[in-house]
Formats: sequence, C-alpha cells, structure tokens
Amino acid sequence: MTALPPSGNPRATLGLALRSIFMTLRARKVIFTNPIARVPIGAIERREPLPVDVDVLRDLLNSSLPACAAIAALVAFHGLRSSELQDLRLIDVDGGRLRLDHRTVPLAPVVRERLASWLDHRQQRWPATVNPHVFIHRRNAGGVHATGGLWLTRTLGMAPNALRTDRILDEAIATRGDVRRLSDLFGIDIKTAERYTRILDGDNIENVTDA
Repeated sequence: MTALPPSGNPRATLGLALRSIFMTLRARKVIFTNPIARVPIGAIERREPLPVDVDVLRDLLNSSLPACAAIAALVAFHGLRSSELQDLRLIDVDGGRLRLDHRTVPLAPVVRERLASWLDHRQQRWPATVNPHVFIHRRNAGGVHATGGLWLTRTLGMAPNALRTDRILDEAIATRGDVRRLSDLFGIDIKTAERYTRILDGDNIENVTDA
C-alpha cells in the first residue's frame, strides 16, 4: 500500500490506525474486506532513538564540574559507553588518543581540553590515590575499584547512553544512513545500526537535524 511510509515507527503507527479504521468499517458492513489486513506494517519500536536538546548538551560540555564536562565530551563526541567510561584507566589516555579494547580513538580538541581539566582536578583533589581509573570520587579514591554507573548518571544529570544515542544519530544523519560505518565506529551490530537509520525515513531527518 503506497499510502504507508516505507519503514520504522511511522509505518507501524499508521498501519495500525488504518487496520483499526477498516476493521470498524467492516464490522459495520460498510466494506466487506480489510485492504490492509495482509499488508506487513512492522512493529512499533518502543525505544526509538531520540536526540538530546542542543542547549542541554551545551550546558553539559560547559559545566563548571570538571567530571561532568569530561564525561559529556567523551560521550557526545566519541560515543563511549557507560561501561567504557567506568573501565577507562589512566594508561588508556595516551596524549591525544584514547586506547579502548578494540579501537584507538583520536580525541577531538574539545575533548582533550575537558579531559585534561578533569585529570588536573583529580590530581589536586586526590594526590595520593592509587586508583588506576580515570574517573574516581571520594568513595573509591582510597581503593582501586571502578566507579559505578549510578555515579556517572548523577554526575552527568542523565544516563550517558542518552548522549551516546544522540552521537550515533548525528553520525547516521551525517553519513546518510551508512549502517556499516555506524557499526564499525560505535561497535554496534547491524540490526542496532538499522534502528538508528530509520530516523532518516520521511520527515524525521528534518526534526532531528533541527534539534
């Protein structure tokens, strides 16, 4: 049926609405067959990726809290996962590069600046700590354990994954839905990458670009 959008939530939502209308008409014997009954419409994706408000992102990057600004920069520019932030160690920071398990990330200048500010603050606040992790706080500075995800969320004021989602959406738009690039750059499988590229269907790209 040509009236339906090609894919994604727009197709599923409109398809369900049309099915409901035709079912009602058929029940009242206005029509005798439901023309959309056998048309595949897909399922509604409840976790449709959503962008972060640009003003919120700007405030996070310019936060007076060094930890918040550094976390925001790492996720907003390079799409680090919460687990990667937790596991990040001082030896993983190599000048202008970040060494992760399966990739080396050249850090953007704005990220290097904020990460350096946090590391300076970390050294001044806990000069005698032996904790090898980049992100520490008063409760784990005396040990060697990584920080928890809850601390990251509280420090950032939102779940880091929200910023990661925003970063992947931005790349999806910039590459016009290059699924392979999204998969390689952010370490996600093809099915997950396709969930991000669905935002390019119809008018959704305009909404995301303006955000």
